[in-house]
Amino acid sequence: MKNKQHPKHAMTGFTIVELLVVISIIALLVGILVPAVQKARDSAKTTQSKSNSHQVMIALSNYATDHNDRNFSTAPDDLSSGIRKGMDITAAIADAQGPDPMGIELGEHEAGGAAYVYYIAMFGNGGNESGGIAPYCFATGKTTSSTGKIGYGVWRYPNSGQVAGYMGGMPLHAAYFAPKDVVPLRALEGCSEIPATYCPSSGMAAGHGALSSADVVWNSNMLQAPSSYCISPAMMYSPAVYQWDPRPAQEGHAPLQPTDPMDLPRGFKPPSTDQAKYPGHKTWLMEHNWLQNVDNNECGVNWEFGGWFLDGDGTWDGCEPEHFNGSRHSEPVTVMVDGSTTIFNVADAAGDDERVASQYWYNNQGLWIKDMFDGQNGYYVDYRTDWVEWSGHTHTKDGIRGRDRLNAH
Repeated sequence: MKNKQHPKHAMTGFTIVELLVVISIIALLVGILVPAVQKARDSAKTTQSKSNSHQVMIALSNYATDHNDRNFSTAPDDLSSGIRKGMDITAAIADAQGPDPMGIELGEHEAGGAAYVYYIAMFGNGGNESGGIAPYCFATGKTTSSTGKIGYGVWRYPNSGQVAGYMGGMPLHAAYFAPKDVVPLRALEGCSEIPATYCPSSGMAAGHGALSSADVVWNSNMLQAPSSYCISPAMMYSPAVYQWDPRPAQEGHAPLQPTDPMDLPRGFKPPSTDQAKYPGHKTWLMEHNWLQNVDNNECGVNWEFGGWFLDGDGTWDGCEPEHFNGSRHSEPVTVMVDGSTTIFNVADAAGDDERVASQYWYNNQGLWIKDMFDGQNGYYVDYRTDWVEWSGHTHTKDGIRGRDRLNAH
């Protein structure tokens, strides 16, 4: 009998070498695709921020149209006029206060069985905060924050109730916040769940007679969450606040120095946008926090050395991001006075500023005022993370008549 021969089946599968080759190819593709996907997502968020800031600009424009071309401000035009000229802002507010609340309207919220409209203002339930009326609170002088918040003010609140009326009446409308501004967005997550237009902070609950700790939704030493986008104070103060020309009178000039708004009869009268000499080079709205090209932590690294941002509960539950002028890498989404939306390169703007300061002996300030009457070096410039030194937007020389950059780069 012959033995039956069973055919040998060919072995199938990959060798170890082949598997390693496949794994290497997959790893290479992942290494190529993941950064590309991340870059696409980052670009989409930047595009969304441009769209958001454009919507906010339209709301501000509509507000101005309905108020005789007067740009948004909560201070009356005559706050520093007549007998109030030279007063401290808190005394001037008390003297000018009429039957309607003066300050930043925050929205409505029910507390203790009653509905309230909340404000940042100079009365008890408004936090006794002059920053609800002053466009920008200087470090010293007569136009300061009554609670010591240097750099605070209405410029941080294009989402005030007065403007939010053009955004569906929602001070926390999604368009008020940049997609990359994750610290505020995380702090405010619970606000979408309450049936009200005002979302109470721990800071408001601490001073408002009708609120309790049970009403608190987010922890902050601020009474309201400011928008991701901030208005240039030069769009809210008289240009005389930021004037500078040291050329002597004997040469036919009128020497000009920066002046406290309370020392100017019309210091609080906001200019109209058509007063801009360089509308394509003067900023109007800008992302307040450093959001583009971030190479740092979510929370700023230098605030422990100064500023009010970590006082009490801190601004955002104990965290304050770096600001728009915190690094040479910062490129905030910005709306210029001409309505164009752009990516504003802070390093280029700082270079323009230095170029102007070095070319004209009578303008050693450059494009923004370093020698302000309050002795402060711009808007927290000394807390930056690298060599760049820039505080345009908040301290533009000549105010709305000045510019924050030269030709577009």
